[in-house]
Amino acid sequence: MTGIGIDAGRALAWWIGELRALQADAAHRLRDIAGSALTIEAGERRWRVRRRHALIGEIDWDDGSLPAGRQRLRELIGGAGRASAVVVEIPPERVLSKLIDLPAGAKDELDHILEFEIARHFPFPAERIFYRYRLADRGGEQATALRVEIVAVARDVVGSIIDELTAAGLRASAISLVAAGNAAPLFLPPDALAPAAAPKMQRRLVVLLVVLALAAAASWPLAQRVRLTAVEREIAALKPAAEAVSRARQESRRAADRDGDIARLRAGRPALIALVDTLSRELPDGSWLTSLSIAGRDVLLEGLTPSAATIALALGRNPNFAAVVFRSPIARDAATGLEHFQLGASLAEPPR
Repeated sequence: MTGIGIDAGRALAWWIGELRALQADAAHRLRDIAGSALTIEAGERRWRVRRRHALIGEIDWDDGSLPAGRQRLRELIGGAGRASAVVVEIPPERVLSKLIDLPAGAKDELDHILEFEIARHFPFPAERIFYRYRLADRGGEQATALRVEIVAVARDVVGSIIDELTAAGLRASAISLVAAGNAAPLFLPPDALAPAAAPKMQRRLVVLLVVLALAAAASWPLAQRVRLTAVEREIAALKPAAEAVSRARQESRRAADRDGDIARLRAGRPALIALVDTLSRELPDGSWLTSLSIAGRDVLLEGLTPSAATIALALGRNPNFAAVVFRSPIARDAATGLEHFQLGASLAEPPR
């Protein structure tokens, strides 16, 4: 039994070493791609195409129809010459970042621990976002705790970018997140590159065709014919549903092309993700929002906090808010001992 345990330990150590080598190779590959590729900085409204820091051109998605924007994107990529890859960079306006402190002993279990920490620090569950993390400098403090920076983006945002590239006939080689203007990018895993809108039925058809090919290679002619007939019947049964999905996607695209007015209105309203990110930074620990409403540029916050005055002062100092006032008297909740507050504010106009 001791010999078996030693062999199992050696096998596990070998496997861990192989995984680390693969991770290192992948990191080197991503750095090579980022250095020589074209970069698409995919903002909420504008996409900027550049090679390293040299700007090639940009697309304003609110300035025309979707087909015109896709044609412009193809022209910028094609006019830049032959590129080994296209890297998508999601800028700070579309990502959320958070610094958290953990015990020093958590360093070896960060991947497992952060799966449970996500819901505490972001307004999305872990399965609805892509995230990456890195250890942050504690500024000379003793290493009794870890400071971890988590950078996250909604899967819907990544999916919409990938779908738009696919519609333009392009494919991304990598996707990176930038938490701040001078921060190093964090690359998402390869599964983030899969088109978000790929219909499940089409994937099922692909699986069936693969099964058919394996059956043809491994079975005698009679069994091959029987399986082929069964697969053909299943494909015929699935075909109407697949065609219906395809027609629905085409109708959705045409409706999106006609929604120019909605796109122009979106440019005039504040970005909801940016607002939630700002509030998550300004609200002190132990505070809870029970209500958040936005009407135009007016915001109404209601919730419980250890100090309502602290929240009002923090929002008053933030350049994104103006006219911060209490809408009702502060009352202390008898059950929790927290102060119940209702604050009104106006969102500052974005710079032109």
